[in-house]
Amino acid sequence: MFGFLKRLTAGATSTAVRLRDRDVHCHAIWGVDDGSRDRAESLSILKLLQGEGVRTVVCTSHMFPDRYDNRRDGLQRAFAELEAARALAGLSVRIELGAEHYLDGGLLLRVQAGEVIAFGPERYVLFETPTGEHAPRDLMGVVHALADGGYTPLLAHVERYHWLRGEDSDELCEDLRAAGAKFQVNRTIGKVNVPGVGGRGRFIAKLLAQGWIDEVGSDLHRATADGRPA
Repeated sequence: MFGFLKRLTAGATSTAVRLRDRDVHCHAIWGVDDGSRDRAESLSILKLLQGEGVRTVVCTSHMFPDRYDNRRDGLQRAFAELEAARALAGLSVRIELGAEHYLDGGLLLRVQAGEVIAFGPERYVLFETPTGEHAPRDLMGVVHALADGGYTPLLAHVERYHWLRGEDSDELCEDLRAAGAKFQVNRTIGKVNVPGVGGRGRFIAKLLAQGWIDEVGSDLHRATADGRPA
């Protein structure tokens, strides 16, 4: 049923974007955002990913002020509970704490204050932006601040952003890459995110051709085929 979660096929001719050994974008911590709702659901998500060959799951709960107002200490406590449950359940998949930071008017200050959660040897900081037609005002400032702070900026599910797929797409992508940003895309599911199909798919095909897909995530919120919250 979940065969779409195989590893990424190399090369721009791939017919799907598939998970690698490390899933860098997953909402597996229960009770902190719109992701997993309870312990059982979190374990089901981890079992699903483990069964499909994922060895490390990065738990990237939303840090979204006034919506999911998470802080490092609270997420660390919630993560410790998930780690204890994972071990008790005998799951071999490794979990790591990250976060999905929202680029609002205050993210630049939070980056400068060190109020972000990095993961992996790359010291990735995963962040998302609004999806509208115009690039966020603080975009490049946040990217530069992260790079200057010794982090690697990782832009979440880049295929979603209209501002990055518009007429200035090539220039924006090149500017972001030059500033040190890396790109994460969500895996193919059904007819979504298929390279060359639809606006998102055409953009992903371009990224594949340029070698600009750095990481793949499931973005699972539920232990279901589409993984989305109801």
